[in-house]
Amino acid sequence: MNLTSSEIGRLGEIATLYEVAGYPKPGNVHRTQNFKNMYFEDFLVSSVVIKDNLEQVAQKTFKCYPNSLNEVNLGQNILNCVKETSNLVNTNTNLGICMLLIPIASAVATLVNQNSINSLADNLDVLIKNTQVNDAIALTNSIKISEAGGMENKPSKYDINDNDTIDEIIENKITMYDLLKFSEKYDKISYELVNKLPVITKIGYPEYINTLNGFSRNDATIQTFLTILANVPDTLISRKYGEEISNNVTKTAKKILDNTDIGTKERLDALNKFDSYLYNKKYNPGTTADFTAASIFVGLLDKYFKTGI
Repeated sequence: MNLTSSEIGRLGEIATLYEVAGYPKPGNVHRTQNFKNMYFEDFLVSSVVIKDNLEQVAQKTFKCYPNSLNEVNLGQNILNCVKETSNLVNTNTNLGICMLLIPIASAVATLVNQNSINSLADNLDVLIKNTQVNDAIALTNSIKISEAGGMENKPSKYDINDNDTIDEIIENKITMYDLLKFSEKYDKISYELVNKLPVITKIGYPEYINTLNGFSRNDATIQTFLTILANVPDTLISRKYGEEISNNVTKTAKKILDNTDIGTKERLDALNKFDSYLYNKKYNPGTTADFTAASIFVGLLDKYFKTGI
């Protein structure tokens, strides 16, 4: 069945709610854990904000597909989402989620004549490659507003901390696709968007769907998070603390996956211990949480395509 823009927005909202409510999601805010300057309720507000923005980009894509893809304005939609969030919460709760879910919602709107999610990554690739200079400017401003963690340690050719960056983007006619290509070596969300969603479509989404077959939504959320972290060192941790620490966190996640079973006391004890360790060290796998939300979103979309529920 086909999805309306409102349905796409609603499923995105649900996906982000499932992700933040996941317990215990190691090293992140969840239903029983806040950070010093970031609260569970902040993420609930962010979920409400993202719904309308997903709906809007889907509606715009319906109108622009397939002949005017340069007018979809993915970057501006990301910026709108980030701005609205910053007006309601005091910290960056959803830059990464906006960067992933906005393009995914747009790509889903191109699937109106299909009955599965199989073409999602290819269609998203086309959309990303049709972004314009104004999208690059909007994305740069989104990152500035969000004050994304660790960016000062990873300057790129178009450094957001450089006041001349916007002028350089305009002068060199840099698109959002170009900007993401420049940063893909050190930022996994950028890599994901310019390489057809490898983490989401090959790791996160399949794990979420498979786990749902025998376990609860919360178990599926945590299993998805843990599986992504066990396979993909977290960008936010590596930017802040270095590759060695990020790789060690990934190794711990893999040990938990290998040595405990879903839904058991052993798994819960291991997760709680891991959660406490990451929390005390301030090692926040925030990018993994973003990938988890996006994977759940794709899972919900696929289920809705097939069953309508």
